[in-house]
Amino acid sequence: MRRTSGLVLAALLLSTACSGFGSSAPRTRQWAEGPVRWLLLPAEEREIQELRSDAEGRLFMDEFWRRRDPDPGVPGNPVQEAFEERVEIADRAYGDTGQRGSLTDRGRALVLLGAPSLMRHGRRKVPAWRPGQRATDRGSDRMPVRELVAETWEYGLGDLPTGLIALLEEREEAGVSLLFLLENDGSRLVDGEKYLEWAAQSLVQLVP
Repeated sequence: MRRTSGLVLAALLLSTACSGFGSSAPRTRQWAEGPVRWLLLPAEEREIQELRSDAEGRLFMDEFWRRRDPDPGVPGNPVQEAFEERVEIADRAYGDTGQRGSLTDRGRALVLLGAPSLMRHGRRKVPAWRPGQRATDRGSDRMPVRELVAETWEYGLGDLPTGLIALLEEREEAGVSLLFLLENDGSRLVDGEKYLEWAAQSLVQLVP
C-alpha cells in the first residue's frame, strides 16, 4: 500500500512538472490581457503564445516597447509614457460599469488616440430584439426599437500623431470619426474600428 502511494505521488509530481514545461509565460499573458492588448499586433499575439518562461516574457516586453520608441537613443519612451498616462485617465473616466475603464471601447479609443478634438451627442434608434422573438419579426415593421445615446468622437489630421496621419493620407482619409452607442452597462463602438487598428499599427517604428 505504501509503495503504491509513493508511486502515485511521484506520478503526480512528474505530471505537475511536465504541465508547466513549454507553457507560455503567465505574467506576460496577464500583461497582454490588460490595456496593452490595444497595441498588440497579430504577430505579437502569436509570439506571446510561444513564450516558455517569464524571463522570455520580460525580453518580449522590452522589445515590444523598443519597437514603439521613436528615438531609442534618447532616455525615456514617449509612446509608453503617453500610454500609461492615458490608461490612468481612461480607468478614471470609464471605470464605472463593472469593467476596468481602459478595457472598454471608449477607453481603447482614448488609449490609442487621446482625447477627441470634438465630441457630439445625439440619439439613435436600434433594434430591440429579444431572446425568443421569432426570426420573421426581425427587420419587419413589428420589430421593436429602442433609443440609445450616440456619442461621436472627431479628430482632425492636426490632432493625430505623424505615423497615423501618413496612413490616413495613403487611404485618402481626412480625419477620424468614431461612433459609440452608450448603454447602461457601458459603451459599444459601432463605427470606426479601422481607425483604431491603424492607430495601433502606426505606433510601431520597426515592424517585427
